[in-house]
Amino acid sequence: MCQSNVYALDGDEEELLLEDVALIESDGDSLTMRTLFGEPMVVAGTVVAVDLMRHRVYVERTHAPA
Repeated sequence: MCQSNVYALDGDEEELLLEDVALIESDGDSLTMRTLFGEPMVVAGTVVAVDLMRHRVYVERTHAPA
């Protein structure tokens, strides 16, 4: 299987956002991720790194102004 796990980076910390991701779509300032079974998750942020050997995608979250 070729799915990856998606992690949010916060300094040196990694937070697992979603496992077994099969598709990531970028829409400017947000990412829509879907698992192998179609489960969606939308995150405000951008992809900062993809580790193909470890099946990991790293995102940096952006926050809307308060």
